[in-house]
Amino acid sequence: MLLIKRASRISYKLLLLFLLITFLNESICLYIKTNELGSTYIFYNFYYYFRFPVLGAMFLYFFKNKFQRIFIYLFWVFSGILFVLNFFDLYGLHRLHSNYLLSGGIFTITLCLIHFYNILRKSKRQNPLTAPFFAVATGLFFFFLGMLPFFGIINLLLKKDIIFVAEYLVLIKSLSIFLYSVIGIDFFIQWKQLKSEH
Repeated sequence: MLLIKRASRISYKLLLLFLLITFLNESICLYIKTNELGSTYIFYNFYYYFRFPVLGAMFLYFFKNKFQRIFIYLFWVFSGILFVLNFFDLYGLHRLHSNYLLSGGIFTITLCLIHFYNILRKSKRQNPLTAPFFAVATGLFFFFLGMLPFFGIINLLLKKDIIFVAEYLVLIKSLSIFLYSVIGIDFFIQWKQLKSEH
């Protein structure tokens, strides 16, 4: 139990860092778009190579199974390889790295499913709604599940069908609101649990 508490604290600290970097990246990109200063792809590309490995690090502390942890380590190696290939060969700086978005989305969905499985198979029955990181994993799961079809074809859509992209942005914003609301709820649940233990 102490191990889970310690792990969850580290995971929540990483989550706060993740949220801060996300906020800064979105603010910079909004400023660039609003003032028509150029493309934001370079900022988003670097952000994505930060986002998915950090999401893996958050879940790493909950995964005690060796193979589950190896899955995260392998994705980190894969991220490094794809970073070099995409920036220096396939896409360059000013196109969105859609192949990494697609693989990162699949990676995150898989992490969430593993986390759900680990919570369900625990011998000690507990309400999954109060389990550390359950609500965060639920938010991430539905966010990336909704985004996944878009990730693989985003570069093609940006060239061909701007109207469809604009309509899909409504779904993206809705999923983002859901995700950040659920993260807020998870913080509140964990805060209440810590408060009741002291």
